[in-house]
Amino acid sequence: MKKPAFADLYKLSEDKRIDLIGHYVMHEHKVTAFIVEDQEKADRYIGQLKTKFPGIVVDSHFPWAGQIVIKLRPPA
Repeated sequence: MKKPAFADLYKLSEDKRIDLIGHYVMHEHKVTAFIVEDQEKADRYIGQLKTKFPGIVVDSHFPWAGQIVIKLRPPA
């Protein structure tokens, strides 16, 4: 069984993180999740992803261990 991939994007700019996440979901056709510090940042990331990558689907977002998990997938 193939292990899931993990990437620490902490050192990248927010714009670069958005681009990498969006391209991975939309161009590689992969379901992915990422974690941000708070709901304000989650809302900002979701808004930017939807603007830059029309059709991207937010499967879910929920609190976990004091942070927010956002799960994305490509359109059906």
